[in-house]
Amino acid sequence: MKDVLLILFGFLLALLPELLRRRKKLSVHWAALKAEAILCKEMAETYLNDNIKAPLYRLPTQAFSHSFPVLLAEGAVKENEVRELESFFGWVQDINRGLDNANECLVSGNLERIDRESLRLQHKTNELLREVKGKPAYLDRAMTVINKYVK
Repeated sequence: MKDVLLILFGFLLALLPELLRRRKKLSVHWAALKAEAILCKEMAETYLNDNIKAPLYRLPTQAFSHSFPVLLAEGAVKENEVRELESFFGWVQDINRGLDNANECLVSGNLERIDRESLRLQHKTNELLREVKGKPAYLDRAMTVINKYVK
C-alpha cells in the first residue's frame, strides 16, 4: 500500500508544474482581455466627450484576437461567458467599422454622411458604455465575466 501511495504522490508531483504553468498562462490571457476592455472604455469615452467625428484612433482588439482563442482552446470560458465576450468585442468591431466609415466621409468631403455616421457611432458607443432600455452595457457584461477570473 505504501508503494502505491508513493507512486501516486510522485505522479501528482509530476503534474504540478504543468498545472501551475497552465494557471499562469490563463491568468495572463484574462488580464490582457481586462486591460484591453478598459482601454476600449477609455477611448469610447474620449470619442463621446471630445465630439471629434472622425478620430485617428480605433478601439483596440489585439488582445481579444490573440487571448480569446487561447481561452477557448483551453476550455477556460463557459458558453454564456463566450456570448458576453463575443458581444462586447463584436460591438467594438462595429464601432471601429463606423470610425473607418467616418474617416472615409471626411476624406471624401461628404459632410452630410459624416454627420449621420457620427450620430450612429454615438449611439453604438453609448450602448457599449451605458445601460440602454434596461439592457446592461456591453462593457459591464464583459467586465462581469472578466472580473471572475482576474483579481
